[in-house]
Amino acid sequence: MKVAIINTKQSGGGAAIAASRLHQALRAEGVDATLVVAEGEGGEATDVLSNTFIGKIKYKLNFIGERFRIWIANRFTRKNLFAISTADSGTDISQHPAVKSADIIHLHWVNQGMLSLKNIEQLVATGKPIVITPHDMWYATSICHHAGQCNKYTTGCSNCPYLAKPSDNDLSAKVWKRKQNLYQKGVTFVVISRWMAERLNRSTLTKGVAYREICNVIDTETFCMQDKSACRKELDIDANEKVLVFGAAKLNDPIKGADMLFSAIEKCGMKDDILLLLFGSIKNDEEFLSRIPCRYKFIGSVTDKSKLVQIYSAADIVVVPSHYESLSLVIAEAMACGTPALAFDSGGQTTLIDHKENGYLAHYPSVDDFAEGINWLLQNADEDMRKSANKKINRIMSPKNVALQHIELYKSLLHK
Repeated sequence: MKVAIINTKQSGGGAAIAASRLHQALRAEGVDATLVVAEGEGGEATDVLSNTFIGKIKYKLNFIGERFRIWIANRFTRKNLFAISTADSGTDISQHPAVKSADIIHLHWVNQGMLSLKNIEQLVATGKPIVITPHDMWYATSICHHAGQCNKYTTGCSNCPYLAKPSDNDLSAKVWKRKQNLYQKGVTFVVISRWMAERLNRSTLTKGVAYREICNVIDTETFCMQDKSACRKELDIDANEKVLVFGAAKLNDPIKGADMLFSAIEKCGMKDDILLLLFGSIKNDEEFLSRIPCRYKFIGSVTDKSKLVQIYSAADIVVVPSHYESLSLVIAEAMACGTPALAFDSGGQTTLIDHKENGYLAHYPSVDDFAEGINWLLQNADEDMRKSANKKINRIMSPKNVALQHIELYKSLLHK
């Protein structure tokens, strides 16, 4: 069986990590899988479209051209410039050797110059089974990656709140027309959480499409339970500290809810006892760290897995105050290390966290309940809860289990 896994990037961001890990897990189970990306460093069975001068120029022009057209359509404002994608620029990969020889074509996050809507249609036209794993809501909406509180995608997008001048015939309405019937033939979705399945079922673009629920892959051999005291010693953290860990690619991304976390720490009544560990980047916000209401240790961006394991294992709780997540890798990685998780009940977190068994699900958007979650976990998290968190992730996200579920799906599609 040959599988072509398609994603815009090979690394950087949750979708890239998920696609790369699935690629590796499938190959470990004997599947002839090739990862095809627009941008990356290459490696085993990985094709990078921009690894030639012509390919690099074409990809950059696609990326810049689409952002430029969005900028113009949005009345020359940078606001929400990367919150939406129109998929009007991309590369026809239907004749790419890895795609042409594949039995299964598996799309992940393909925006920002990788594939256009026309390119997706070209892949569907090959007649091969198309599998799509959404890592945000874009496949179910017109142009936005996260609809937030907007429900227009359930009837038909227009008057988009992400646009400076929304109207009945705005950019979202035009792209909506182009996306209709895109998934009606030969397309099967893999949803990484119940939350994502609910969004697909609510959208008139994707309602009724075939789907299978399979979580992302976590490297459960690396992300595993460690001695907390030893990890704290390595990080120069006192053994008696009450430690929360908060991590994201971009900590001050509004979607990640940092300000809600800071407010919850203020309200929990334990802020003087809390040490907040932060990892990730902070962009264009020099005052971000000054808003933290408790003692903190900012580690910066971390790419080394062993360092991440050390950070997660040193904490009492991982806190993810995101407004919504398709499926939080930070939660999954931390729970695999035996660290209970605190998050809102507003996204894919509900697939990972069992309330008061391996973490705490606060009612969204209640900062008071998030504060209560901090208190409850700091008082109740014990060794049994740590083992419960680790066991849950090993059961639903280990490389072998996730790969075998995908292989079963691929075989069923080929049999049809």
